Amino acid sequence: MRKSFQIITALILVASFGFGETVVSVIGSSVDNGQPVAAVPVNLTNTGAVGGLQFSLKDIPNQLSVVAVQAAGRAAAEPFEDFGIDQTEGTGDFGEGDGLYTPGEAYTDVNNNGEWDGAFSVEFNDRDSTVSVLIFDASGNSIIAGNGPVCTILFSIPGTVSDEIIDLRFHEILDADPQFLLVVTDPEGNAVNTTWMNGFLTVGGIEVNIASGGGGSADNLSVPVLIEMNNAVPVKGIQFNFVDAPDYLTLVAVQGLGRAANFAFVGNELNGQSMVLGVNFQGEQIAPGTDAIVELIFSIAANAPEGDIAVSITQLIVAAEGGVALPSNGGDGVFSVSVGVDEDTELPTEFGLAQNYPNPFNPTTTIEFSIPEATEIHVGIYNLLGQEIRTLVSGEYQPGFYTTMWDGLNRNGARVESGVYLYRMSSKAGFNTTKKLVLLK
Repeated sequence: MRKSFQIITALILVASFGFGETVVSVIGSSVDNGQPVAAVPVNLTNTGAVGGLQFSLKDIPNQLSVVAVQAAGRAAAEPFEDFGIDQTEGTGDFGEGDGLYTPGEAYTDVNNNGEWDGAFSVEFNDRDSTVSVLIFDASGNSIIAGNGPVCTILFSIPGTVSDEIIDLRFHEILDADPQFLLVVTDPEGNAVNTTWMNGFLTVGGIEVNIASGGGGSADNLSVPVLIEMNNAVPVKGIQFNFVDAPDYLTLVAVQGLGRAANFAFVGNELNGQSMVLGVNFQGEQIAPGTDAIVELIFSIAANAPEGDIAVSITQLIVAAEGGVALPSNGGDGVFSVSVGVDEDTELPTEFGLAQNYPNPFNPTTTIEFSIPEATEIHVGIYNLLGQEIRTLVSGEYQPGFYTTMWDGLNRNGARVESGVYLYRMSSKAGFNTTKKLVLLK
């Protein structure tokens, strides 16, 4: 069964602009399937006063219509206390509770001009595939320097639109009479240098699923669990919890794959859940696609019962450009555990260390070994100088066939360079053997 989770927070991703530059941007928004109206804020970043602005916004594909455009933030009316002239709530004097500013009521003088200012005028024209917006103040007030939304566009969403991401692009209408250009002006009416940043509206969700359910034996490392993402737009960051109930799995390694190979993934155990976070500090994004983006490796508890463990992805947060939180769906899966050795299974008669597979490998490889008697076992990874760089197995083992895995990391959690490495198995019973493996990147 698939579980849907409403995102309530977002990863914070910061974009920097040159000093003094004015930026108008669409604050990407998201709504659930079936929601009839979406509110999309338009943001203004300015270091100097702005007299007004006009722009057109085109939805691609053309499926939306505009219900209204409302002033917001510094373009909205200055906040005031609707308590009447005597500023005492409940006395019923003139102006109290009428929703309108009455001279004498306390207000916040946002632009410090000594008088209360109402909202800027906002006019719009829904031109088939484009909405044109004009924001100005007939009294000559300016939008003071700052960073935040100056208007909100309310789009009507047809019921036929679901699980879709709609581009919202600034667009100059050159064939209009008169032409409707993208422009921001100073208080004297002069155009100022402006950067226009497009955005998008997502309807429905991005899917993050368990592509393979992993598995393994108790008291060992698991087979890698692959997490795939189906996203139609670039993704700047992702966070989720991997939950098994009851709790028999402990996250020991996490690595980005494919489209997310350059992302830094970290994992942490918290309240019986494995939390995974992936970001890129160079500003790169996970490109649109449908395949595995991250690999998880777990330590399986020694008391894990044989059979299937239900696992799921919860508390999913997917962030797009600008830190926009996208609606998303986390999938469920099954993790299979095998415990001990069946009575009908023949026990090994000798020690053995098999060749790793795959070989060469990237990013993980599996190593199988067999033990004919109870003894202390050590399996490690060594460089060509004979220095152990990672311990895979160390401890007392009962007779049986076992599997471990190397994820290409050293004991400090750093990924090692490509090349030839050795893996060695030794026991207190006197068995020692070494084989080669090759890591490719």
